[in-house]
Amino acid sequence: MSEKNIIVTIGREFGSGGREIGEKLAQKLNINFYDRNLIELAAKRSGLDATSVVHSDERAPGLFVSGYTPTVSDQLFFAQSDLIRSLADNESFVIVGRCANSVLYGYADTLDVFVYAPLNDRIDRIRKRYMLDSAEKARKEIVRVDKIRRTYYQYYSEFRWGSKEGFDLMLNSSLFGIDGTVDLLADIVKKDFASK
Repeated sequence: MSEKNIIVTIGREFGSGGREIGEKLAQKLNINFYDRNLIELAAKRSGLDATSVVHSDERAPGLFVSGYTPTVSDQLFFAQSDLIRSLADNESFVIVGRCANSVLYGYADTLDVFVYAPLNDRIDRIRKRYMLDSAEKARKEIVRVDKIRRTYYQYYSEFRWGSKEGFDLMLNSSLFGIDGTVDLLADIVKKDFASK
C-alpha cells in the first residue's frame, strides 16, 4: 500500500452491521477506528462538555431554533468536522457516521462506503442484539433510528442519506455477511491505495 493515509468512511442503515464492519475493517487494516469515541475527542479539543453534547450526537437541531446562535448539535458537528479533517491530514482510519464522507468530500485518499441490508435481515439483527421480543418492536426501532440518521445527514450534508451521491460504494452486507464484507472492503482498500 502507499504511504498516504487510508481513510474509509462508512454510512449505514441501522441494523446493517455497518459499525461492526467498520471496527473489524480497522482491525484488519491495523488503523484507527472512530465512531462514538469521536464525541469525547471533539469535545475535549473544542472545550465542549462531553456529557452535555453526548445526546446531540448524530442528531439535527430541532425545528424551532435561532438561525443565528449555534445549537449544541451544531457545535458538536463543527467540532467533530474539524477533528475529522485534522485526523485525515495526519493518520489512517475508518470512521462510521458523522457525515464523514461529506466532511471529507474532495479528499483524494478516501473510500466512502454506504452499508445497507434488506429490512428482514436488519430486523433479525436488531432483535438479537437488543433482545427484543418481537419483530415489530425491532422494525419500529429501525424506522426511528434511520429517521434520526437521515434527518441529521441531510441537515449537515449536501447529499441525500442512503443515495449513491457522495459514496464510492454501496454494499448490501447481507450478500457477503459481516466478515465477507470486511474482507471485500479490505481487498478494495489494498488495491485502491496501492495504485495511488
